[in-house]
Amino acid sequence: MQDSRINVLQIVGNARLGGVAACLMNYFRRVDLSGFRFDFVTYAPSPFDDLVKEVDGSARVYYISPFQKNFLKGIFDLEKICKNNNYDIVHSHLTTLSAFSLTAAAHTDVPVRICHAHSTFNKNSEHYLVKSFLRPFASDHATHLMACSRATAENIFGKRAQEATILPNAIETDRFLSDERAYAEAREKLGLHGKVILFTGRFEYQKNLPLLVSAFSLMCREEDATLVLIGDGKERHALHELIAGLGIKKSVKIVPPCDPTPWYKAADVFCLPSRYEGLSIAAVEAQTAGLKCILSDSVSREVNVTDNCVFLPDDPEAWAAELKKPCPHLYDCKKLLEDAHLDIEKEAHLLTDFYKKALAEKR
Repeated sequence: MQDSRINVLQIVGNARLGGVAACLMNYFRRVDLSGFRFDFVTYAPSPFDDLVKEVDGSARVYYISPFQKNFLKGIFDLEKICKNNNYDIVHSHLTTLSAFSLTAAAHTDVPVRICHAHSTFNKNSEHYLVKSFLRPFASDHATHLMACSRATAENIFGKRAQEATILPNAIETDRFLSDERAYAEAREKLGLHGKVILFTGRFEYQKNLPLLVSAFSLMCREEDATLVLIGDGKERHALHELIAGLGIKKSVKIVPPCDPTPWYKAADVFCLPSRYEGLSIAAVEAQTAGLKCILSDSVSREVNVTDNCVFLPDDPEAWAAELKKPCPHLYDCKKLLEDAHLDIEKEAHLLTDFYKKALAEKR
C-alpha cells in the first residue's frame, strides 16, 4: 500500500549533543504521524536514534560522511538516500553546511528544500574562513529559508533575510517550571549548597568555557559557590586541566550529558559565555525554571524573555563581578514564554503548517 503521507528528510548532522536536535525533537514529538513521515540523517549512531524511535518506530535514521571531512562523499551518500526514498521535503539544519546537503537534494529533484539557520557566526568563530566562504552558497539550492531568530537570519542570509520564516526554539515549558519548594527539593536531592552556577551544553570552542571557569575562580574565593558544567565535547580534557590548575576542583562538578531539568531547578544562575550563538534553547529553559542568566554579548537579545538576563563582554573580571551579585529567581513565567512564542504546545503546528504551504506552492 502506497504511503500518502508527506515525506520529510531532516538533516541534522551531529545529533549527539546540542540544541538543534533538541529543538527538532520538540516539534517531532507533536507531529501528526497520520499525515507526515520523518526520516533523519546524522553523521553517526547516537542516543538521538533511540529518541526518534520512541516517537515513531518506522522512522529511519541514516548516516552519511560528515561534510567537514569529505563533502563530496557526504553529497554522494545523501543523493543515494534521496533517490531511494522520494522525499517531498528536505529540511537541512546545517546552517552554512547546507550548501552541500541542499546540493544533493537539488540533484535528486526534491521539490521543497529548506535551509535552516540555527546559529550565527563572527570573526571569533571556529572555522570562520570556511563559514564565510560557504555562507553565500548555503541557500543557493534552497527553495525556502528558515531561522531560529531574526538576528540569525540576518547573519546567515544577508539580503535574503526577510525571506526567512522564523521557527521559534520552543520548549516544553511545564517541564521546566519551578518554584521555591522545587528549588529546595532539587538542591537536597543533588547535594548542593551555597550559590549554584550552571552551564549545560557542548564543551566546544564556541561555548568559551575557559571564560566562565576563570570568572568562577575569581568569585568563589569570596563565597560558598559551586560551578556545575553539564555536557561533553572536544575541550573536556582541557577544561579538567584548567580547573585543576586554578585550584578549584572541589568547587566544580562536571556532569556527563543528562536531563538538565533537576539541575535548572537547583541552580541560582545560568551562564552561557559563547563566542557566537543563535537563540539558545538552554537559556530559554533556564529562564523558564526561574533563573537569572548571564550571557555573552554575542548571544541574541531575543532570548531575554523574562528580562532577567545580563549580557557581558569577554572579560573574566566583569563576569566574576556579576556572579557575585544577588541572583533572584523569577518564577511563574509561563505567560511570558507563551507571549514570546516559546511554548511548544502552542507553537508545534508551525512546522507542519509551513511544510503544507511550501509543498502546495511547489505543486
